[in-house]
Amino acid sequence: MTRKRQDPVDVVIIGAGCGGAAFAWQLKRRAPHLKIVCLERGGWPDPLRMPAKTMRWQRAIMEDWASNPNLRIKAGGYRGSNDYPIDEDGSVFKSLMWNGVGGSTVAWAAHFPRLHPSDFRVRSLDGVADDWPFDYFDLEPWYDLNDEIMGVAGLDGDPAYPPKRRRAMPPLAFGAVANRAARAFSDLGWHWWPVDAAINSVRHDGRDACNHCGPCLTGCISKAKSSVDLTYWPKSIALGVELRTIAIARNIEIEAGRATGVTYADRNDEEHFLPAQAVVVAGNGIGTARLLLASGVESPMLGRNLMFHPAAYIRGIFKERLDGPVGPVGASIYSHQFYETDRARGFERGVHLQLSRENALLVQASRLSPLWGEAPQAQLREEFLHTMPILVLAEDLPEAHNRVSLTNAEERDGLPGVKIDYRISERAQKSLDFGLARAEEILKAAGASRTVRVSPAPLTGWHLLGTARMGRDPQTSVTDRYGRCHAVPNILIADGSLFPTVGAANPASTIGAVALKLADQFAGEIA
Repeated sequence: MTRKRQDPVDVVIIGAGCGGAAFAWQLKRRAPHLKIVCLERGGWPDPLRMPAKTMRWQRAIMEDWASNPNLRIKAGGYRGSNDYPIDEDGSVFKSLMWNGVGGSTVAWAAHFPRLHPSDFRVRSLDGVADDWPFDYFDLEPWYDLNDEIMGVAGLDGDPAYPPKRRRAMPPLAFGAVANRAARAFSDLGWHWWPVDAAINSVRHDGRDACNHCGPCLTGCISKAKSSVDLTYWPKSIALGVELRTIAIARNIEIEAGRATGVTYADRNDEEHFLPAQAVVVAGNGIGTARLLLASGVESPMLGRNLMFHPAAYIRGIFKERLDGPVGPVGASIYSHQFYETDRARGFERGVHLQLSRENALLVQASRLSPLWGEAPQAQLREEFLHTMPILVLAEDLPEAHNRVSLTNAEERDGLPGVKIDYRISERAQKSLDFGLARAEEILKAAGASRTVRVSPAPLTGWHLLGTARMGRDPQTSVTDRYGRCHAVPNILIADGSLFPTVGAANPASTIGAVALKLADQFAGEIA
């Protein structure tokens, strides 16, 4: 196939998700003279084709709008996400991601916590894993800036964190389930707080407030949810960043230890070579590792130390009718009572407890066994609108055997196939067991008549982190503290694959903040 050589640019960014969007905006803002092009393998999300606009939205959650790309491919219907298959047979958790403008923020729950100060210093404090090359307070100005651009609904004064700038909007409405859970946490004397949510609780930034329709993981037709296609990208494009969609990066060309540009395929499968001074990769912990490995970037840690956040659920069943399905699925209240290390528990680091929402009726019915007959009908009537779920997230620590690697096959997108291997460590399993026991105490204090556990919960691989970790030593890290690859210094990483450790809290807020920080630093170098 003949490649078409294009006019050179200053910077190519690969991936238009959380990290790529923030990096593009900050770099163009700080260095407006730069010509910046972003290549995104997917397209713009179409609100008119989101499931909440259709009668079959419950089925779509499990098929063409499933969180897992393999399930979307298997469904064979409309996929707003331009997916590639992932060999997950060797992984406990299944990867959840979205390949399109906005990345996984299109189909996320929009829970927007920060990491804790301790999360940046786990080696110094607890003797495990590695410290980050900077700390919470170094990152704090970019946390604040990211909050400003994304728009955060929350309540000021959370004692689990250092003081933050005032939240842009009041917290999302609680409802019966959250009110009941909050009273139970208070009765036990445990920390709880309304989550920071990247969802409009009131009209904000030209977008409507959340209407509490519920199916947040299948897009947001009201645009109340702050996906980066609605926040960063309009601002970046207005500044002059060029965003090319249905543009699949196939190879970063490297000569004499320097990247010279990117070969990509357009929507007609024609190949182009785009020369550039620097390449920024932001394809998530799987996509970034896949492209760098396929491009021949040499690093002993590239693709290794995959971290998901091991997750489990426990559901309380109540005699009283509740309002479980109403409202944003992952944005209610949370507790960090058990977040920091207490060695009396028998493991280092801690857990995050998060009140969730009840699944849609068809999703709940799909997990009954047997699926048909009077008994499952009775069970569904007992559980639906009578359930309070609590999610337990354990802190993952880096382990080299948990990894992303290439297969020998070439996929339809022209890249090598990709495989993930992941198993839960003994320490992480102890964390989950501890967290589930504490969550069960909450549910019983709230009045649950019985509880049901799912541990581990396989379809919870939302957080794809750690496979191109930053650090000082090229033997133990892929990039330096500025996100530059040790092996190829003009390739930068700007997504969650940079994380040396991941805490026990959702990573999107930190991904955006780190991307802003790295772009700010890079602007000073390339200007």
